[in-house]
Amino acid sequence: MPKLLISIMFVLMCANVNANEKKPENQSTVFNKTFSWQAQIGISAYYTDIILKDVEQTDLKSYLTIPLLFDFYYKGFFIQSNHRRSESFALGAELGYQLIVRENWELDIISKAYIAGISPDNIMEQADKKIDSIYGLSERDVGEGIGLRYTHYYANSQLSIDVANLAVPSHAKGWLVEAFYSHLIPYRNWDIYINTSLSYYPDSMMDYYYGIKGHEVTDTRPYYEADTTLKGQVEIFVQRPISESWTFSAGISFTKYTDNITDSPIVDKSHKVTAMFGVLYVF
Repeated sequence: MPKLLISIMFVLMCANVNANEKKPENQSTVFNKTFSWQAQIGISAYYTDIILKDVEQTDLKSYLTIPLLFDFYYKGFFIQSNHRRSESFALGAELGYQLIVRENWELDIISKAYIAGISPDNIMEQADKKIDSIYGLSERDVGEGIGLRYTHYYANSQLSIDVANLAVPSHAKGWLVEAFYSHLIPYRNWDIYINTSLSYYPDSMMDYYYGIKGHEVTDTRPYYEADTTLKGQVEIFVQRPISESWTFSAGISFTKYTDNITDSPIVDKSHKVTAMFGVLYVF
């Protein structure tokens, strides 16, 4: 936990470089209106390293996604997609309610997916082979969390800190903390986002995803209880309109977990690279 607090303080100090600048007028979590909505659908090519042992993308279907991004706002209630990062294409929308909205900051109740699930059967079906490292594992659900998000806005940047609990909507348990900082660089018709994030995952949560329970033990997969883990990420994400209704998006990110994640018998490495590009149609 001390390492987490030091890291978050570092992110905050970096963000304060622009603290004297003001965010654009009427900017809030989604829209500063009584009612509004927007829907986008598209197709994207998506590549990601997989930290699980002996698991990799194989067939064409695993590289293609059909993202559906939907934004809705009504009197403080919202459904939103994070249009600043490519992760939204994979983890989906966020639901919430604006508790407090001020000129430069706001406080929301938020519900979103923080961690992708693991489905050994689906992985082996796509690979069309038995994978010993995950064969016989129970399925791990998506890590849905409910909590509070504080967001501070600057001229072309924003900093958000989530404190969420996974116990209620998912089988994973524990409190997580996620800090996300995003800086926009407009260049001609391009929106270029430089993003960084830092996440704290407690041992109970990591044990659900990467621990090995008694019924999952094999000769090559011993019993294991996972420990607290930190995850850091840096990303470049770009968007550019290519017509009145179509938008091009692309992103690349590097994610690093603390090295103890590889102590798990089913985890092969503590870092991964993710890349995507695609087009979206705006209704």
